[in-house]
Amino acid sequence: MRKTLLMALLLAASTALAQTHPYLDTRLPVEQRVQDLLNRMTLEEKVGQLTQINVQRLMGRDEWDRGPLNPEWLDRILAKQHVGSLLSGGGAAPQPNTPEAWARMTNDLQRYALTHSRLKIPILYGVDAVHGHNNVIGATMFPHNIGLGATFDTKFPHQIGEVTARALRATGITWNFAPDADMGRDPRWGRFYETWGEDPVLASEMVAANVRGLQGPALGPDSVAATVKHFIGYGSPVGGKDRADARITSAQLRGVHLPPFQAGLTAGAATVMVNSGSVNGVPAHASGELLTNLLRGDLGFRGITVSDWEDVRKLQTVHKVAPTYRDAVRMALAAGVDVSMVPHDAEGFTSAVLDLVKSGDLPAGRVDEAAARVLALKFRLGLFEQPFADAQKASAAVTAGTDLALRAARQSITLLASDGRTLPLGERARRVLVVGERARDPRSQLGGWTIGWQGLPKNEDTRAITILDGMKQVVPKGTQLRYSAGVPGQPDADALVVVVGEPPHAEGEADNPTLALPAADLALLREATASGKPVVAVLLAGRPIVIPDDVRTRLAAFVMAYLPGSEGGRAVADVLYGNTSPSGRLPFTWPMAAAHVPAPYDEPGRSGAPLYAFGHGLSYTTFAYRDLRATRDAVTVTVANTGRVAGSHSVLAFARPQGSTSPARLVTFGRVVLQPGESRVLTLALPLGRLPAPNVSIHVGDLHATTID
Repeated sequence: MRKTLLMALLLAASTALAQTHPYLDTRLPVEQRVQDLLNRMTLEEKVGQLTQINVQRLMGRDEWDRGPLNPEWLDRILAKQHVGSLLSGGGAAPQPNTPEAWARMTNDLQRYALTHSRLKIPILYGVDAVHGHNNVIGATMFPHNIGLGATFDTKFPHQIGEVTARALRATGITWNFAPDADMGRDPRWGRFYETWGEDPVLASEMVAANVRGLQGPALGPDSVAATVKHFIGYGSPVGGKDRADARITSAQLRGVHLPPFQAGLTAGAATVMVNSGSVNGVPAHASGELLTNLLRGDLGFRGITVSDWEDVRKLQTVHKVAPTYRDAVRMALAAGVDVSMVPHDAEGFTSAVLDLVKSGDLPAGRVDEAAARVLALKFRLGLFEQPFADAQKASAAVTAGTDLALRAARQSITLLASDGRTLPLGERARRVLVVGERARDPRSQLGGWTIGWQGLPKNEDTRAITILDGMKQVVPKGTQLRYSAGVPGQPDADALVVVVGEPPHAEGEADNPTLALPAADLALLREATASGKPVVAVLLAGRPIVIPDDVRTRLAAFVMAYLPGSEGGRAVADVLYGNTSPSGRLPFTWPMAAAHVPAPYDEPGRSGAPLYAFGHGLSYTTFAYRDLRATRDAVTVTVANTGRVAGSHSVLAFARPQGSTSPARLVTFGRVVLQPGESRVLTLALPLGRLPAPNVSIHVGDLHATTID
């Protein structure tokens, strides 16, 4: 009754305001509404719109407490500091961590903000929903981006974006810090699995599709704001170390790193997050060249630029380019940062901005500009009209998409090597032994950014089908399936399926300078190959892993499962048993040794031949190409299934300038599903500007030297 009365009072207040204040008139253009509201705001209220605080600062008794919302901190941050946006950093969830609790928490926060805002300005609420609504226990977790890249199929990021947007909005979240538009050029880097791979054309298509899925045809009450991150060059840190300086030429910056961001912005991305590192010695958060000249000037971006976690302060504490926090704030805002993910000290940030404006060190117009962008997004999302979520719809939305997650995981799985006999498991393998703790522990297949920042905490559980679960679901009648954590001395089995991988991880904690397996996993593989039984290795990892030759060459089959999400176990099982013919193709180059990286396929003069090339991937059937033709607008080729089973196949078209010896680069791709003996003409579009030169040679598989005049 009390909440109902409060809602009625808020509605009445809004109606009264609408009669006198144009900014609440939905018939007016957004720009006019923003200007009217901005004219009514105090400087303190405007500065609040530039401030983003982690929700844990509003909980319990200290800044990392996940207790109930604390009235004292609600007053200090939302009422007194006028903070315009909140976020849940990794693990910052309500208790209990259920969809309904999320909706209730965001509604309570929104209600408090509206009640204590003189002008009834709602808050934005952001999360890193990078593979589904991955902060909520029981949510559907999709494959991480690196696995989706292996599908070479843009329908997955688009559809996953739609499902994720509905889940977020149903829990009161309106801002998603995704998709990642970084280029995965160095697999040692801890955030490699958050990328779509090493190729800019592949990444551009996937980023654009995901943005369109998250935001829909236009931002509104049923969509969320997408964020292309981290602008720019973050994926090429020196030595593969997270947040290290990136040494990038102008040609590399514009030719390799910029296209995915440009594609995301063309698709309508409402916000951009800044690179936490530096580019050629200049921290991105302090670079007017990147954030103003390139992003605003060259790309024409008009939305919000948001910092990453505490990165404005890090201009002082880490990069040491600012002598004081006040100077760091000045540098970031002057460079082009609109919103600071503070994330705890609201008063420290707002007081610094106010002092800068009052002293004349920061133009008041810069604050107006940034606040206007935030307000415009709130209007576009319909928050002034529909600020609350329906908690009764939250659970269904958050748990939706399991079939989509399964299909995406199936299509991502990449068969790297096979003896042609052991897989698919069947008549020759009536007794199968599944080995390794990772086969029954969902953490490795879910990866980082799952409930917690560093992955699923050991004291928590979430809905997921493990590889062992999946194999139990599809094991044929008459087949004996057993499990062992280790390799028995004399395995009583026709084949061993050994599941190995990396533990869940995120950011700097995930850096892997040697690309090595954990020692225990390598020992498990070594013991298995020494048993004399056929060994199928299934790798759960977000990057290529270097396995010693004496182990790898003794495998009967090598399956790359990436980080396949909550339905990943069933997807792996379907591939192992032949219910699905593997069709994933590597979205990156797999090196022979860590000493050979970074060495993306399109980099001239790369060191050492790769173990598996970009685009590599085997199938249980075979495909052939014929009749390759090309124009300035499209590549056309006939694809035939020449094998004995149905299969899906990604067709990749590469180009190089005619007569050039430079590496051929991917220019377009598409996918086809064929029955045995079936053939189909596939037409792959070539967007304007995609070709590297007026006259180029196109090749698809072994067909090449087709010239576009």
